[in-house]
Amino acid sequence: MADPTRAFMTDPGGRRLPLIMALSGFTFLIYEVSWHRLLSLALGATVTASTIVLSVFMAGLGLGAWFWGRRVRGRTGLGRRLAGLALGVAVCGALTYPLMVRLLPRLYGPLGNGAGATLVVYLAAAGALLVPTFLMGGLFPLASQLAARAGSPVATLLGRLYAAETLGSALGGLLTGYVLLGALGQRATLLLAVVVNLALAAGWLTIREGVEEDGRHLADPIRSPRRGRADAEPSGRRRAALIGAAGCGLAMLALQVLWIRMFRIYLTNTSYTFALVASLVILGVFGGSTLYARRGERLDDPRGALIGAMTLLAGLALAGLWLLVRLPQTLMFPFEAHLASPLLRAQGIPLVASLLIVVPPAVCSGFALPLACRLAATSRDALGRDVGAVLLANTAGATLGPVLAAFGLLPLLGAATAVLATVALLLLAAALCVPTVAASPRRPALLVFAGLLVAVTAMRPEIRILPPSFLAFHREILDYRESVEGTLSVAKDPGPGGTKYTFVNNSAVIGSSYDAVKVVKMVGHAPFFLGLEAREVLVVGFGIGVTTSAIAAHPSVARIDCVELVPGLRDAAGLYRDLNHDIAHDPRLHLIGGDGRHFLQTTPNTYDLISCDPTHPILGSGSLYTADYFTLCRDHLNPGGMVSQYLPLHKLGDREFQGLIATFGSVFPHCTVWLGQFHAVLIGSLEPLRTDFADWSDRVTALGFDRHFYLEPHHLAATLVLDGEAVAGLVATRRLNTDDRSYTEFFRPACLDEDNLVGNLRWLEAQRVPLARVFDRVDDPALLQRFVTGNRLVTEALIARFAGELRQGRAKLEAAMAANPEDQELPFLMRLYFEGR
Repeated sequence: MADPTRAFMTDPGGRRLPLIMALSGFTFLIYEVSWHRLLSLALGATVTASTIVLSVFMAGLGLGAWFWGRRVRGRTGLGRRLAGLALGVAVCGALTYPLMVRLLPRLYGPLGNGAGATLVVYLAAAGALLVPTFLMGGLFPLASQLAARAGSPVATLLGRLYAAETLGSALGGLLTGYVLLGALGQRATLLLAVVVNLALAAGWLTIREGVEEDGRHLADPIRSPRRGRADAEPSGRRRAALIGAAGCGLAMLALQVLWIRMFRIYLTNTSYTFALVASLVILGVFGGSTLYARRGERLDDPRGALIGAMTLLAGLALAGLWLLVRLPQTLMFPFEAHLASPLLRAQGIPLVASLLIVVPPAVCSGFALPLACRLAATSRDALGRDVGAVLLANTAGATLGPVLAAFGLLPLLGAATAVLATVALLLLAAALCVPTVAASPRRPALLVFAGLLVAVTAMRPEIRILPPSFLAFHREILDYRESVEGTLSVAKDPGPGGTKYTFVNNSAVIGSSYDAVKVVKMVGHAPFFLGLEAREVLVVGFGIGVTTSAIAAHPSVARIDCVELVPGLRDAAGLYRDLNHDIAHDPRLHLIGGDGRHFLQTTPNTYDLISCDPTHPILGSGSLYTADYFTLCRDHLNPGGMVSQYLPLHKLGDREFQGLIATFGSVFPHCTVWLGQFHAVLIGSLEPLRTDFADWSDRVTALGFDRHFYLEPHHLAATLVLDGEAVAGLVATRRLNTDDRSYTEFFRPACLDEDNLVGNLRWLEAQRVPLARVFDRVDDPALLQRFVTGNRLVTEALIARFAGELRQGRAKLEAAMAANPEDQELPFLMRLYFEGR
């Protein structure tokens, strides 16, 4: 006998239905990924903001599915309704860019920056998401009703439609995160989705014309293909369908928040990793719905199959947790040596980990949702209503899941134990799906397993998930704590006097090497050496307080506002008193929890100095290196104020490195670039940066002695490499980094090349400007020139050392010592880098 569903899918209108569903799902993920990024810029790149955004997105889909599903019976006018929904999504999508980029950040101006203003802005953001997602939610129930035909296998129909939508969604998420946002930019990516939605509106009208000519009556009950009778116990089946859909939605979205949170501790914190994990969840759902489309009609016990899918999802989530806790030992360390390419290490390991941990539970969820729709369906002409009810339950759970995970389970239990609690909730939901009249051991067994997990959770075991380097080098853990925004880990090398390391997730808060400490101190000191008399200071990123302590060393400073995403770092700073001079207890310090960029968007305060020492721009801080961010800083400067910013030389190609300097110079035409061995410092001002060398010397020597920072005026002056005039030449020829087209957030694979550091060092060395363009009245030009010569030779020595040419590097450093015997840092560098090697 011919398959009626297959026949429908190949008729003149129906054969386009899977393609239109896939393209619709494709645009939905373009919108979701784009909106998530835009709202992170507008509301702050915090887990709090992200969770609220995700929850509202899911709530809109669920409400739309319920609303539109209840307002359809039969197939009359469905094509026109679907076309209207697609048109509405296109209109809303076109409006979201100016709304989120221009309106939301500006609401704080008239409203202030208190809790009430934040609530209003969040409600505005929720409204911006709720309307288009409400329209998106009508797609699946209306399309299911449109495709329903008398005699067609409903399970196959639902599975195929859901598979088409989720496949398009997975591809949309991957392409948006990996290709579109980087290649086209944020605005053009959203415009692409709008254009596709307009085309889909026309496509839905062609589907209507192709299938509505068949006027067969559809009001027959849906029958079981195996038993040939109407479904028994319809109310119990419907209850099980709704509970199962809600339980799977809650579990999958809670797990997704927790997975992303735990992956950040192990993997590179990039937008690519987030897009990969989120898209593979949907790809797993596609696999499950495809499996259901092929096997669904053969199930003798659909309710039992739903319970089995939920139980299997729980088991796979527990297995994934075990693998996540042991990910370095089982996957990263054994295979990292075989991955020669940095790109493969950065992307290959996340791909394999996601395939093993994320995809299997997602397959179960993808199988369970169309199965729940099938269980709830009563008749073909009410299929859209029944599907809408199940989708509402699913998205209700999916709305609650991220909120519960981020604001309840994660801060209370920690990420790993929160997975145990989530699995316990899923097993309880599965137990509620078991028929009450059946003498089955399923319910007691499920309740026992859930109870065991609850008991383990109540004991609050500390399951530590540590940065891979801590495990690789067997470091001793000094402090470990989890918060909503990140996991703080402090460790030291074995033995007395071992080096200490502080990480937030998998990003080092401060490097342990001499050059890393030197550059963060330069970020804090350099503006004052140039003559800045700062009273009010803003520091974006406290870290362990080294930059802040350098700023606090200058007597003019009266107040330091410091914005830190993980405020627990203030306690960890006590382990580094030798570096930060116990800055955590300085009464001038006011630590503010949150996102630094968002703080600038909301505060009316202005500052004499804004200093920023974030993590690497391609490892999670890309939004702190755009022209838009630098403009925010400029707008919050007092007259005569300055901005100081850390700029790494590694993990940036020549285009990116030079482009970031040009981007900074486009906002601050009076700027300078300073070289601290393997790192750079940007200093920007709205007024010319010139200083009297005698005054410079007095300010440097006034600080006295610092065993971690060589305070010699000529030595520090010789680290100047570029001034505003040199940077101006880059502004006209390099592509600027912007929020709309960010090449730090969506970076080229070439950025991971290990020779970028040497290339950027050589380029900076070749661009050195005469110090007379910044320093006036140098009392001993010959002495200063010897320091410049020594600094140049040190750079050449470090380049040789990095290339493995130790003999040549040693010779260069010996030449530096001969040319510049006054520089007392050079013998120290010889001992540090070359003796015993």
